[in-house]
Amino acid sequence: MIFAIITFQKVTAQIKAEDFGFRHFQYFIEGDSIDVLVKSKIGDENKKKPIFFSVQGSLGVPLIIHNGKQRVKYSTLEEGLVEDDYHLIIVNKPGIPLISHKDSLSNRGEYYDNKSKKIYPKEYVNKNYLEYYVKRNISVIELLLKENWVDSSKIIVSGHSQGSGIAAKMADNLSKITHLIYSSGLPYYSTILAMLHKERMMEEDEENPYVEKTIDYWKNVVKNPYQINNEDGWDSNMTMYSFSKSQNELLKRLKIPILISYGTKDESSPYQDLFRIETINEGSENIEFKVYVGLDHNYQFKSEKIDSNKKTDYLKTVIGEWLKWLKEN
Repeated sequence: MIFAIITFQKVTAQIKAEDFGFRHFQYFIEGDSIDVLVKSKIGDENKKKPIFFSVQGSLGVPLIIHNGKQRVKYSTLEEGLVEDDYHLIIVNKPGIPLISHKDSLSNRGEYYDNKSKKIYPKEYVNKNYLEYYVKRNISVIELLLKENWVDSSKIIVSGHSQGSGIAAKMADNLSKITHLIYSSGLPYYSTILAMLHKERMMEEDEENPYVEKTIDYWKNVVKNPYQINNEDGWDSNMTMYSFSKSQNELLKRLKIPILISYGTKDESSPYQDLFRIETINEGSENIEFKVYVGLDHNYQFKSEKIDSNKKTDYLKTVIGEWLKWLKEN
């Protein structure tokens, strides 16, 4: 792979990544400007440690969202929980600002060129597909391995939701990756099947009309898999097609330790159980499953006894078990 000029520089905006405890690397790779944030334990910034590369899920969301004074949302599950043992690495989405005020974003934290019409930046639409992220992230890892504070003997890649597919493909393409955490993913026709199951879960006596709309959308995706479009709130065909490829065979052929983590209230749960049955039948010994009863896609639980809108966050417990698994494998 050919790299263009590589530099390290600070953000010049009034609010900087460093203000929130990050080191900010800006790499220029094959014409792309890529923002990489590193979160380390205070005082351990230059201490040699393995890297924990966290791959975010879908949505064009800035890595740092603030209210003018402080951050209001974390962009990755692991931040604040893994830095004792690892340097946490997160990479910004293409065409999305690294830092944004919450008032400039949608309710879900998405950045749009046109907020009222929900139009993403053109660069994001053009590059928001699995193969781009895999190639870009591997390039970032290769560059980080040149840093003297990186212990290359152990490289963990963790992907959550749609990011799980990226993480799995990274592990398949880069032999230097030693451990894979596949969180709230779906090994079979990933994104499209998750969308359908979510709509089915909303059905009661009558069919949810969005089920057939989703099927029609998928028909168009299969007919035009490389079309780059952003219409009617749907992902582009290229995005959906790339993120809906089955990954069960890819996961099975990996020989590194793999942790598959999911909550039973997540839409992926039945398919994760199916994959678990398959791995037992086939005698896979490198794949371990962590199942969280009653937790949803992001490891939260709705407590109906107290407040139907209140959710309890179990991330500390979940990530703690991931770290225990990493020490044992």
